[in-house]
Amino acid sequence: MTDRDSPKTAVLKRALPIGLAICWLAWSGAAFGQQAAAMPKDLLDMKVTVKCQGGDAVFMIVNQGKAWPEPGIISVYWTGVSRLVHERRLRFGAGQRIAFRVPGVAGDNFEFGLWVNPSWFKRQFDYDARIKCG
Repeated sequence: MTDRDSPKTAVLKRALPIGLAICWLAWSGAAFGQQAAAMPKDLLDMKVTVKCQGGDAVFMIVNQGKAWPEPGIISVYWTGVSRLVHERRLRFGAGQRIAFRVPGVAGDNFEFGLWVNPSWFKRQFDYDARIKCG
């Protein structure tokens, strides 16, 4: 408070920041105990199964979480040389299922790996599933 400020002006200068903080808390939901927004890892709740079927390597993916906020990239690699075999960009809905088939690999004894790369957060590269149809 400066010498020129009236008592009313001094109160307003103190009340304004407090009022803005309360408005922000109410708007963000924090004042009402609402849950925080879903974390990126919560949105990537998947079940990946693999099987060899009729000479093909088959990857089955089920989204067990919420719908994805943005598209992601699902890639299948030949793991021996990290060579991309198949790639698809998609946006998974809640409960959605999808299958990837690598045809004619029976007896080749090659290993294939599947990796899901979401676009909405950085995820370290590591295969989500691997299969070898020997």
